[in-house]
Amino acid sequence: MRIRVAMAGLLGLAMGSMALPALAAEDPIKIALIEPFSGPVAAIGRDTLEAFEFYADRVNAAGGVLGGRKIEIVVFDNAMNAEKTTQQLRKAIDQDIRYISQGTGSNHALNIIKALKKYNRRNPGKEVMFFNHSAVTTSFTNELCMFWHFRFDHNVDQKVAALTTFMNTDQDVNKVYMINQNYAYGQAFQKAAHKYLKERAPKAKLVGDEMIVPFGKVLDFTPYIAKIKASGADTVLTGNWGPDATRLITAGANAGLKVKYYSIYAGIPAAMNTMGTKVSTFTPIIQITESHENDPDVPAWKVEEQNDWLAQYNKSEYVDRFRILFEMMVKAFNEAGSADPTAVGYALEGMTNRGVKSEAWMRPDDHQIHFPMVISHVSTDVKRPFIYNGENYKMAYKTDGWIAREDMLLPSSCKMKRPRK
Repeated sequence: MRIRVAMAGLLGLAMGSMALPALAAEDPIKIALIEPFSGPVAAIGRDTLEAFEFYADRVNAAGGVLGGRKIEIVVFDNAMNAEKTTQQLRKAIDQDIRYISQGTGSNHALNIIKALKKYNRRNPGKEVMFFNHSAVTTSFTNELCMFWHFRFDHNVDQKVAALTTFMNTDQDVNKVYMINQNYAYGQAFQKAAHKYLKERAPKAKLVGDEMIVPFGKVLDFTPYIAKIKASGADTVLTGNWGPDATRLITAGANAGLKVKYYSIYAGIPAAMNTMGTKVSTFTPIIQITESHENDPDVPAWKVEEQNDWLAQYNKSEYVDRFRILFEMMVKAFNEAGSADPTAVGYALEGMTNRGVKSEAWMRPDDHQIHFPMVISHVSTDVKRPFIYNGENYKMAYKTDGWIAREDMLLPSSCKMKRPRK
């Protein structure tokens, strides 16, 4: 599909094309993808774009939406800078793009939510929708909820609740050490862990709780590893991701630290590749995801999709939430019979969709997705090793168990104000 990179010079062209009423029925529905496409985490942005291309291409090949309108992804680079995220959001709105998607970094998502609350309040009839694919800070679908924000990934509280539910069944978990990044997401993880360790894994004793400066600022984790060793911990519970996760686990392996890592993102493909097989499998790296290729219960339609993904990108598929986002979005457009974000929002509320294990459900109260999630660990004992850019990692994910949707159905403090239909 054709991907447009947003630049200031495109504004006049975009506005000019919108002035041609004869083409209105055939105009594509544009989705602004605001992610880091430059800088140290640009690979995450590119991987996200590939997912959006993959599913948009499938929608368009099947005839599009609303009787033939195509989906067009418009790329906006925030270079992982929160202020630039706000600037790129303004550019997208100036180009009359009414659908925004983002997910890499909760601080960026927070800026989008705050900005859209003001913009939508001041511009009735021209509201902009935010499809949040991965920013998981719990407050976004609680006290900060808004009608024009839908989250297609489980929030921090849900994932920590799931991890601690499983930890309670793990006989090796007795003493837990926490280490997290000191920003919105890491703070939310820490708060949730304190709550759900007590409620769902009461046998586990918390023996340490650290907060670090995030995003690669800590170069030497040796002092933290020494503290973990001294505490007698058998388990590390962490929300760390990126270099903060890889350096922590690598330092632990180099020091011979034998613990289990319970995490959300510590075992992501980029982390596995950075650490290598020896470090990634030195001790169990346990994480929670939507699905994975080696789960024995993956349905045939999903296996076919995973094969198509591998053939197109020479990469293994890692997450399933992009599929859920696109399938539910298409259903919402068609059920609403309109591309108006308000009508689409009402169509999304309460919607269900096929899942890998059982159906996904968009809770109408707070616009938070719910579906089962799988607990797995990094292993070399797998049928399908993970492939990334043609490189065989010789390891992948092996299922430890599934967490039911009902076990992540948590109360919400959202008090949403809804617009008129």
